[in-house]
Amino acid sequence: MAVVVVLAVILLAMVGHSSGAWCVCREGLSEAMLQKTLDYACGAGADCGPIHQNGPCFNPNTVKSHCSYAVNSFFQKKGQSPGTCDFAGTATVSASDPSYTSCPFPASASGSGTTTPVTTTPSTRVPTTTNTRPYTSSTGGGLGIPSDLIGNCCFLVGLAAPSLMEALITSRVVPLRILCRKLSSVSADFSCLEFKRYPCRSGRVSVMNHPKLLRPVTASVQPQELSALGHEGNIVPSKEIMDLWRDVEAVCFDVDSTVCVDEGIDELAEFCGAGKAVAEWTARAMGGSVPFEEALAARLSLFKPSLSKVEEYLQKRPPRLSPGIEELVKKLRANKIDVYLISGGFRQMINPVASILGIPRENIFANNILFGNSGEFVGFDENEPTSRSGGKAKAVQQIREARLYKTMAMIGDGATDLEARKPGGADLFICYAGVQLREAVAAQADWLIFKFEPLLNSLD
Repeated sequence: MAVVVVLAVILLAMVGHSSGAWCVCREGLSEAMLQKTLDYACGAGADCGPIHQNGPCFNPNTVKSHCSYAVNSFFQKKGQSPGTCDFAGTATVSASDPSYTSCPFPASASGSGTTTPVTTTPSTRVPTTTNTRPYTSSTGGGLGIPSDLIGNCCFLVGLAAPSLMEALITSRVVPLRILCRKLSSVSADFSCLEFKRYPCRSGRVSVMNHPKLLRPVTASVQPQELSALGHEGNIVPSKEIMDLWRDVEAVCFDVDSTVCVDEGIDELAEFCGAGKAVAEWTARAMGGSVPFEEALAARLSLFKPSLSKVEEYLQKRPPRLSPGIEELVKKLRANKIDVYLISGGFRQMINPVASILGIPRENIFANNILFGNSGEFVGFDENEPTSRSGGKAKAVQQIREARLYKTMAMIGDGATDLEARKPGGADLFICYAGVQLREAVAAQADWLIFKFEPLLNSLD
């Protein structure tokens, strides 16, 4: 009899796990990156109920295991569609079943979700687990949230009905999906919501002024408002965007905070003793709140770098390239794709970067610091297109007109990079947020990435 039971167990195991594809979070990532991926997956529709406290997949209580369960749930819900197991390069498809004791990982869409549909009467909804408590208007925290929960745990916030989500977005109220944040920075009426305990990862509460909503559900939300709603809709690129990337004939890269991890003018200013004031102007320029030419002139006037100071800076502070950029540029060039550097920074500081990457000097479009006969600072070349707002777009248009490229992409982090995507300019704007995440820019990107690996892998 025992032999029969053992054989039956083995047979069931073979039937349930003999083959399949699973999505898992990659090894070697920081807990912060894994937590971000976990948040994205849960908010984008993954069934994260089993990894709640007291859920069958809560243990082992690690970010890695919870992250893998969440991305796999999303992957299976999407029918294992190409591109749905990437999450900006933090996840990958595996042929090995990651299931463990008491926690089976689904390998098909039909088994990926077990969440009970919500009702349309939130005021009478009864929690289904002991770690869920409904809203009560007498509690504190300024949000109607039980005061003992604030600052002590994370929350998964569930809306009572899809129509309510639409109503909130239409009225410009930002509904919450995931809160592992400081809640006092949010002001809204949460009487329609319930709060579920969710496992904390960092051991502390961090600040986020705009809680994440992972997908807008109405077309009335304008792109510039998506900064408050999250960007997860463009982390996984559409087939159209992926096809554009694979057909690209030329790629234009921003330099500061994209090809390099630093903002060059900020670093030079800091070297000259004016770092803080200049960095504030840079943030305003990259966010698009002031014209670029105004910010450029203001920054240079704050420290007026001499030729000798620039040369000293270049000797003492060589370029610091972003991880993966050398491999990506090498792959692009191997595929006969032309590479350009288009920057609001200065040629004097970009030339060494181009040399490292093997990019010809004629493929650099950047500003030029002007010096007098004694090497003193006298200004910058205002004839360079990148010295003013819209200049990167103009540079891309000039390149396209001269080389007759059919498809071009612009990769960068700032508002001036986004401007390059326009008729006659770049067909595709990819926002690289591996150094700086600029909310308003990321929200309008065709593709949002946090590392260059997804671009590199998609070229294979």
